[in-house]
Amino acid sequence: MRKLILISMVIISVVIIGVASQLLKHERTDAPKAVAGVIDLKQYDLHHNTVSLDGEWDFVPDKLLNYSDFDNHHSYLVEVPSQWSKYTLDKENFTTFGSGTYRLKILINNPDDILGIKTGNIRMSNAIYIDEKRIGQSGVPAEESIYVQKNVPYVAYFQPNKNELELLIHVANFDYASGGGIIGSIFIGDQESIGKLRESSLFYDLITIAAFFTMFIYFAGSYLYARLDIEQLYFSLFCFMVGLYSVSHGEKILMSLLPVTYEFLIRIQIISSIGTGIFMLLYFYYALQQFAYKKIVKTLCIIGVLLLATVMLPISISSYLQFVYSIYIFMNIFYILYIQIIAIFKRSVGAIYLSLSSMAILIYMVVATLNLNINLEIYSLPPLLPFICLTMLSLYISHRFTDSYLEKGRITSALMRVDKLKDEFLAKTSHEFRTPLHGVIAISQSMLEPQESTTLTMEQKEKISLIFNITEKLSHLVNDILDFSKIKEGELKLRLTNVDLYSVTHVIVEILSYIGNKDVKIYNYIERGKFLLADEDRLRQILYNLIENAVKYTKQGKVEISCYEEHRFLVIEVSDTGRGIAPEHLESIFEPFRQLEDASRGAGLGLNVTKELVQLHGGEITVHSVVGQGTTFYVKLPIEAIKKEQQDKEHRNKIILTKEYSPVTFPHFAGNKVGKKILIADDDHINLKVLINILEKENYSIIAVDDSQQVFEQLTLHPAIDLLILDIMMPKLSGYEVCQQIRKSYSSAELPILMLTAAIRPEDLIAAFQSGANDFLHKPLDTAELKTRVRNLILLKESAETAIKMETAFLQAQIKPHFIYNVLNSILSLSYLDLDKARTMITDFAAFLRSSFSFENTNSLIALDQELQLIQAYVNIHRMRYPEQLDWEIQMEEPFNILIPPLLLQPLVENALFHGLKNKRNNGRVTMKIAKEQQMINIQIRDNGIGMTQEMLDQILSEEPSVHQSVGIRNIAKRIKKYENATFRIDSVVDEGTTVQINFPLIPDEKR
Repeated sequence: MRKLILISMVIISVVIIGVASQLLKHERTDAPKAVAGVIDLKQYDLHHNTVSLDGEWDFVPDKLLNYSDFDNHHSYLVEVPSQWSKYTLDKENFTTFGSGTYRLKILINNPDDILGIKTGNIRMSNAIYIDEKRIGQSGVPAEESIYVQKNVPYVAYFQPNKNELELLIHVANFDYASGGGIIGSIFIGDQESIGKLRESSLFYDLITIAAFFTMFIYFAGSYLYARLDIEQLYFSLFCFMVGLYSVSHGEKILMSLLPVTYEFLIRIQIISSIGTGIFMLLYFYYALQQFAYKKIVKTLCIIGVLLLATVMLPISISSYLQFVYSIYIFMNIFYILYIQIIAIFKRSVGAIYLSLSSMAILIYMVVATLNLNINLEIYSLPPLLPFICLTMLSLYISHRFTDSYLEKGRITSALMRVDKLKDEFLAKTSHEFRTPLHGVIAISQSMLEPQESTTLTMEQKEKISLIFNITEKLSHLVNDILDFSKIKEGELKLRLTNVDLYSVTHVIVEILSYIGNKDVKIYNYIERGKFLLADEDRLRQILYNLIENAVKYTKQGKVEISCYEEHRFLVIEVSDTGRGIAPEHLESIFEPFRQLEDASRGAGLGLNVTKELVQLHGGEITVHSVVGQGTTFYVKLPIEAIKKEQQDKEHRNKIILTKEYSPVTFPHFAGNKVGKKILIADDDHINLKVLINILEKENYSIIAVDDSQQVFEQLTLHPAIDLLILDIMMPKLSGYEVCQQIRKSYSSAELPILMLTAAIRPEDLIAAFQSGANDFLHKPLDTAELKTRVRNLILLKESAETAIKMETAFLQAQIKPHFIYNVLNSILSLSYLDLDKARTMITDFAAFLRSSFSFENTNSLIALDQELQLIQAYVNIHRMRYPEQLDWEIQMEEPFNILIPPLLLQPLVENALFHGLKNKRNNGRVTMKIAKEQQMINIQIRDNGIGMTQEMLDQILSEEPSVHQSVGIRNIAKRIKKYENATFRIDSVVDEGTTVQINFPLIPDEKR
């Protein structure tokens, strides 16, 4: 142990020798000195060098003079730097309070260089003039106590323009008791060297401040977190006081950081000096408590507190105690050294480190104290002492906690083994839970079906509903536990792709809108075209958990989903107007297996898994909540940057490689052209290729697209689609949106839809059927199952077509026998009166019957001119029978080679003739106008008959027909809905007439 003491003494001696060598550097024999108020620097190179202006200066006491007045007053030669209270002027000491003017003539050899001056400690205010020009000041010196004090070092630059400079400094001090004057050296040099000198001063202060404040934050945080050892708190406060001492001394950085007064700075200096002594003593006392005397420590602490109280005194009084402050600090340091020496002899753990740190502190405080009273700049020492102190103290703390750390390590290893066994047990148990839970869910759900629940009482239904809800929650918990286990074991791998955020959120909103609380409105404000680099399934899981929680804990109100970009990240906000989360629970809601009972109830594993998944994506999740107002979760995820031009190009013409590696563009046509038509929509080209390969072998005609918008285009171009296979997750529009739009024109029988998704939640199945899908398949697809479902859905389509054909046949059967009998009688009558008219009527009647009974009418589309021929034949017959009643006209600018549904127009013309012109003896007029408007054909049938009331119109267009409702009009209105953008409208005014208007897509007749 004595060897350790010897080693420590050697190290301390080396440090002291280093300090002495640094002090002696300022006494270079070749450095010029000021003599009789003049310093000759002609032989001294100021380039890349600085020189102190120490020596004999001219001094005029009690006056602040300019250049012209200085020589008119008696001046004294005084030593600079030094306090003016040590000046002997006319055999008397100069007063401590007062003012004065210093002058020094400087001779240089290069007046064209830009020079600089750096000041040090000049109490308590000063102003510097070079050749009648003020170049800098600190405070406002005055000859009376109305001056403004501010003793802060600064740098000033100027250009001499001549070889002899006259430096004039005004100094005033009416507060500091030990005296004013130029206490520290003033340096002159070129711009670069003065700048480096200033930087070295700041560097010393900053490195000391940074070192001690860092240790303060570390140990204060450590104590506040664990609250184990009180000495950590005192050590952190000691570091804070040393940092505060450094920021208020030297270059006095505090004045440049905060707009504080100099009086406040002086008080900070006093507090930091005394505080350093108190907290240093308390730290070492508690660290080596068994070797210290409590009474001595208590006495020193009381003295320190009393000295701290003097900070409230005016500076002119408290400055008298500066020497007392220094004595107090040294008393504490020497007592600490005494305790440490005893600890070394007692072989205390780490005592040698404490001794070395104390010596470093001692040297630092000695130099700092000398800096206040003599010309010794603190930056004359290398900035090693703070690091020596902190290093030794850190080694002591490390040494002290090594044994406890090793013991904790052994305990931790045992706990980790137990924790691993717990995780394995939990994962295996969760797997076993899944099957019975799903069984209970299925049974309880089946019992709640309408056909099964008729025999149940209301109380029994409520209990079964409760069982269903509880088991469903348990099922979600099991899934979360399995994900949690995978995350902990590092088995959860992400498949990062470019994900359309709108599609993901839209699907979730659709699902929760169907199965969630109807009193809660969900608003998705995310715009289309927002992309993320993420695992699509896991991103969906993240957002589903957050949105579902928001809906669950909002009894009435709204849930809003939005996003915004922040640097290279996208921040997703999920906010609700629910009950909120108490502030004391915000930090714990992401903890695993944590379920709070009040505002944040239900935050079990779900939010923990959500947070882990977000972090796996390289993002972060935060939460803000106000009780009674709502909660907002912020999910920050990286963006996959995609240029808009690139997106448009990809959507216009995406290319994949087939098996033969030939380029394929979309839409892609494959399979048997005369087979049943299947439209496949999926943005994943691999899935498209798989589906095409499977269905090609079944002799289907396949149209493949990779964009949801192209689905509507292909349905317009190919209205005879037998089946649509649709992926839920699609860019621009999701599968749910596409399905909802299609169902506005096509019934589930007219166009079956098979939906595909990789999701496995039962909610997805419900949302798919709610949006209008006929069937649902999970990815990856089973080939046999896919073929079977496709075959069944096409059979459904064929059954629907058969029904439509039968309805068309039923429409044709509306040719009443009474109508045929009347026509035949008319022909017979005309044969006696006008044989030519009878022949014409026979020809028209034959054409009408041939068109009406043509088997081509069972086709979905016929040529427009065929329909017009049928109408003309019918009108001709009517004209023959009632020649005075009808004025008929077809207005068409040019013939149109287009296709329309059969018997689309003839029933409307017939309705206009029989019902519209009813009771109208003459001047009856029916006009058919056909015109082209962009990609639509507009057909208008107008009569000037009796018209209809609005009630009659509503009844005719009602989906539930009455006994007297026209079957023809209802059939037309129903058939026309299956074509995109097609419209059917009837306007009527009583006693004025009726107008029927049809807008139908322009479908070219390719056979012509």
